[in-house]
Amino acid sequence: MNLQITLAIIVIVVLMMLLLQQRIRAGRSQPVLRPLSGFRSLKQQVAQAIETGSKLHVSLGQAGLSGPDSPTSIAANQILVSLAKDGCASGTPPLVTIGEGTLLPLALTQIRALYENAGRLDQFNTHQAIFVAAETESFAYAGGVAAEIYQNKIASNVLVGRFGPEVAFMAEAGRQKQVEQVIGSNNPVALAVATAVTDNILIGEELLAAGAYLEENPDQLAAVQLQDILRWIIVLAIMTIAIIEYFT
Repeated sequence: MNLQITLAIIVIVVLMMLLLQQRIRAGRSQPVLRPLSGFRSLKQQVAQAIETGSKLHVSLGQAGLSGPDSPTSIAANQILVSLAKDGCASGTPPLVTIGEGTLLPLALTQIRALYENAGRLDQFNTHQAIFVAAETESFAYAGGVAAEIYQNKIASNVLVGRFGPEVAFMAEAGRQKQVEQVIGSNNPVALAVATAVTDNILIGEELLAAGAYLEENPDQLAAVQLQDILRWIIVLAIMTIAIIEYFT
């Protein structure tokens, strides 16, 4: 019986997902996403960087493409692609710093593809993404990233990925440069540090919604809308069960 209930729930969720995707692609539904200041700020900062001829600094943290923190790194990389698209097309690519070896070839490959799509492949060079320090050297990584922030003309400081308390050094460098900052991580310690320097914070699963907020990808828009619907269903179910148990 439990297996049948589980399968029924899975089928219902999949059907809801497909229906939402179809409605969004056909233009019959326009999801209203929860306002997240982090993503709103990112869009503004891309425009500001292009207007001023400055660069965004994007640091992708110290988690690789395998392991428990890989979804965070994949989401951070998606944010990089969204931010770099207009910058590469206008000749103002982001400055990318990395603290895990597997992220470096991925970032370079995607920046190269963005240049190629923009017809500016001759402007691509491998120094646009910098490997700073290995995963085991978190404070060396933070110090190297802070040095890059101080030494370069940047319009904003975007720290997305897996960070720990060392994020304080990078955030402080951004504060002293007086630039806007967006910090997103799945680590509660890093997020606690981030709240001291910026209101533009992306918490855990909010990073995974980057495609919906920055690219308005129909599949991800449907996924985010479905998550919100399921949250309300769960909340109502919990409240209903609590009320029933109270009166019985």
